[in-house]
Amino acid sequence: MSGRDEAAAEPTPDPRLVHRLRRMRTFATGLLAVMAGVYVAATWYLPPSGWTGAVRAFAEAALVGGLADWFAVTALFRRPLGLPIPHTAIVPARKNEIGRALARFIRDNFLVREAVERRLARTNLAARLGAWLEDGTNATRLGAELSGAIERALPTGDGGELRAALGARLRAAFDAVPGNRAIAVLLEVLATGERADLLIDHLVDFGRSELAKNRVMLRVRIHEQSPWWLPKFVDQEIFDKLVTGLEELLDAIASDREHPARHEIKERLRTLHVALAADAALAAKTRELQQDLVAHPAVRSYVLAIWQRFAAELKTALADDTSALRRGLEAELKGFGARLVSDDALAADLNDWLRRMLFYIVDHYRDPLSEIVSETIEGWDAKVTARRIELNIGTDLQYIRVNGTLVGGLVGLLLYAGSLAFG
Repeated sequence: MSGRDEAAAEPTPDPRLVHRLRRMRTFATGLLAVMAGVYVAATWYLPPSGWTGAVRAFAEAALVGGLADWFAVTALFRRPLGLPIPHTAIVPARKNEIGRALARFIRDNFLVREAVERRLARTNLAARLGAWLEDGTNATRLGAELSGAIERALPTGDGGELRAALGARLRAAFDAVPGNRAIAVLLEVLATGERADLLIDHLVDFGRSELAKNRVMLRVRIHEQSPWWLPKFVDQEIFDKLVTGLEELLDAIASDREHPARHEIKERLRTLHVALAADAALAAKTRELQQDLVAHPAVRSYVLAIWQRFAAELKTALADDTSALRRGLEAELKGFGARLVSDDALAADLNDWLRRMLFYIVDHYRDPLSEIVSETIEGWDAKVTARRIELNIGTDLQYIRVNGTLVGGLVGLLLYAGSLAFG
């Protein structure tokens, strides 16, 4: 941004500062004008006398002191009367040097470990933060700020780079889990406690159902496998005994929780889950299935839809100050503040973390932080910079003009009295 553009974009100065500076400048200038009037009157219009000489000496010295201080104060910010006098308009002319000197001063006196350590020794940051957060108004305001920041950080549309990065991390995590081990873990869960008995109950019910549905087929198969010379009533007898035996076995397994078959099934499930976890061929096959699943367009489209819905719902909740999410965030912030006040161990841990963080910043970033000051000042327009500084310290400088006028007058009066005493 050019100096002209920055000057045009300069924010409106504080009216209070402008009024205060104008009032004090008017007073200092008016006092100087009064001294000039008194000097003229005492020199050319009042009859000569002892007191006239004293008044003239006071006004003359006051006028000289006031003019000298007016020149000095004015020369800081602009050229007096617009004249190109050397070493005037110091702030606009040496703006960059002033910025660099200020940056070095801040770096060497504030951004040092010793200064930070002295300040931290007198300040319990965790307690102050806790007391601040305990105030419901502050917690609400901070919650609103955090919600706004998260809402602005959430991507629009399909999620862009953030969605791609999250997708890549999730896919890496998914690929890192072998499918055969996941199946083995599932079997281990199913073979443990009541879940194993529930699984066996389902298997028994399934066996009963299949046996009932396939009675005719079993009868036909037994007849087909029997020798031609075997009487049919023998086939029927075999069928009846086989089906009855199976039904009795299933009934016994269903009714007896300690049936040997139940223990055998559980043991087989445990053995199977160990074998699956160590099966390299199954691991390769499940990994191939995992990759096919992740790459499938339908799966990718579904995941994208979930992401978009999640982002939209999250944005809506963050924007609504009455939503459960916002209220929960504010409650957590307030509760965290209360814990900082009451929990000395937590406060000590937070203070230690803040101390280490601040020391790290000071040790590693003191030069870049101080350069922000110099670079910012260098980017300001020279006239705008002078105006900003004058508005903030100009009132005190006008007091210097007043003091210079009065002190100069007193010095002139003392000199006049000395000349009468020793003349």
